[in-house]
Formats: sequence, structure tokens, C-alpha cells
Amino acid sequence: MTIYRLYVQNGNRAGFWIQHRSWQNMCAQVLSIAGRRSGQLPGHAPDHDHAGVTVRCFDVRSGRDLPPSPSIDSDDDAGYVAIAQPSWSRGSAMNDPSFLG
Repeated sequence: MTIYRLYVQNGNRAGFWIQHRSWQNMCAQVLSIAGRRSGQLPGHAPDHDHAGVTVRCFDVRSGRDLPPSPSIDSDDDAGYVAIAQPSWSRGSAMNDPSFLG
């Protein structure tokens, strides 16, 4: 599924967690799309004018920050899946609205 479709399925809101089929031990939190944390995406589905996606990547096991994956540049890639919020992220600064930018 694309990140855009996951955003729409999340009620047109960022802040959800993803993995990609090619990632090993990595996950990411989608912080914004087209600079938005909520609301309709620009353009039309399925590519939404290739709106920029901002994510923060982590080691899925420890929560350690990781550099973004090259596949994030392919925002219209259908290899993404939404995942549950990792337990290590609960109660952390990541849940503060200012963390989302």
C-alpha cells in the first residue's frame, strides 16, 4: 500500500507508523505529507502530485534513530504497511505534538 493511501486510511492524519517490505529491523513514523499533519492531500489519488513525505526512522527493536531509508524517496511505492505503535515509543517525546514538527 502507498504511504498516501495509509494516510487517508488513518483519517487524513500523519503520526502513524509504517514498515516497508524491503526493510529489515526498521520502522518509521510518518510525520507529515506535503507539510501537513492532517487534512486532505494535494492533487489526486493515487500519486497526490508526489507530495513530499517526512518520516523519522527507527530500529524497530530498540527505538534507536536511523537515517531514512532510500525507499522513502519512492513515496508512491506500494510496499508499505501500517504497524502498531512500538511499545518503546509510548510515553516518549514522540507523542508530543511539537515532535511532529
